[in-house]
Amino acid sequence: MISGIMNAKSCIFYFRTYQVYHKQFMSKEAELSFVICTYNRSRYLDESLSSLLEGSSPRKPVEVLVIDNNSPDETPEVVRRHQQKNRIQNIRIRYVKERNQGLSHARNRGIREASAPVIVFVDDDIRASKTYINSWIHFFEECPHAKAAGGKIHVQFDDPRPRWMSHFLLPLLGHHDFGDQIKRYSSSNYPFGGNMALKREIFEEVGCFNTNLGRKEDSLNAGEEKELFSRLKDHGIDFYYLPDALLYHRVGAKRLTVDYIKNQALGLGQSMKLRLEDESGWPFTKAWIVEAGKLLASVPLGLFYIIKLEPSKSLMLLKFRFWIWRGYFGYNSQ
Repeated sequence: MISGIMNAKSCIFYFRTYQVYHKQFMSKEAELSFVICTYNRSRYLDESLSSLLEGSSPRKPVEVLVIDNNSPDETPEVVRRHQQKNRIQNIRIRYVKERNQGLSHARNRGIREASAPVIVFVDDDIRASKTYINSWIHFFEECPHAKAAGGKIHVQFDDPRPRWMSHFLLPLLGHHDFGDQIKRYSSSNYPFGGNMALKREIFEEVGCFNTNLGRKEDSLNAGEEKELFSRLKDHGIDFYYLPDALLYHRVGAKRLTVDYIKNQALGLGQSMKLRLEDESGWPFTKAWIVEAGKLLASVPLGLFYIIKLEPSKSLMLLKFRFWIWRGYFGYNSQ
């Protein structure tokens, strides 16, 4: 865990180096950098880039920066096609390959490479609303004091939704909706990684993503976003919810199986253990109180679905919480 934090903090050195580079060599500096980290999902990436570009007319220069995390598929060709056909004056598309495997490594590379003062992280399997890019531009124009924010995410099912998939499991698939008004996140909430914006200066202050956390290839470990936002809170940095920056997170059949949800829950438990292994005292106790509260809350929710004659949703909620705890205590699903 400590090595991952040190890697996160070492990003500060690279941040300063790349900052000098961009000031010297970028002739038309972007206002925002939209960073898409991707691994082996060229079909989704192709459609994601199309949705970001088609119909967009950014009022200020922006860049779309694709970080390829060693994809064995056609990812480079997909990006090249979009670069060749792009005719939007205020959008520049760039491609970078990151050979250190893992989402946190890819995001940290995106931070180092981005030329803009604001970095927006976007998943590689989304559909963007037509006002998406300009919503972020407008937000940081109107709220120049803001250093971090998260956008609204709705789930779009590409395949039929299973009967056992309740509303309370949708955040596993990226659903993130706190209403239609701009607001500060509460102390217990934070932006989702598939649609979040942070000013570059934050990373100089608190470091980058912890490379011991986050997904690597097919591993479903997570926790790197929560750990970063915890550091931001420790530094007194507020973050805001922006409903107008709406994305649709696409979900296919692969993510709609019981095994996928089980492995995701186990990964969440394992990530929680990594985050807490260097903690003691109140932070450790608080984390356990929160998790225990979620487990207890799943019981009345389960009863609610039983009353509604939807027992499969009730059972899956209870199983999900149980799997998280098994992941924490080192259970291996293989």
